[in-house]
Amino acid sequence: MTGQGDIFDAIAEFNRAYLVLAQRMLRGDYEQGKRQLGISDDIAASIVALTPDQIDAIAASGELFCEFRIEHAPGRA
Repeated sequence: MTGQGDIFDAIAEFNRAYLVLAQRMLRGDYEQGKRQLGISDDIAASIVALTPDQIDAIAASGELFCEFRIEHAPGRA
């Protein structure tokens, strides 16, 4: 059985990977990255400006940083 600490570690790892990927997407093509991530200009600018230490601190918050949007799932109109 997975312990609570394991779940928080997995969330932190997921958040860290998401934020690093989001930065790469936004730095590569800002407008396309915003659309693909479904985020505002203010949020995008904040993500781009994050330092590695800030990413680690946010990632360790214990809550998922991203939001899943079912309306954009494959096979949905």
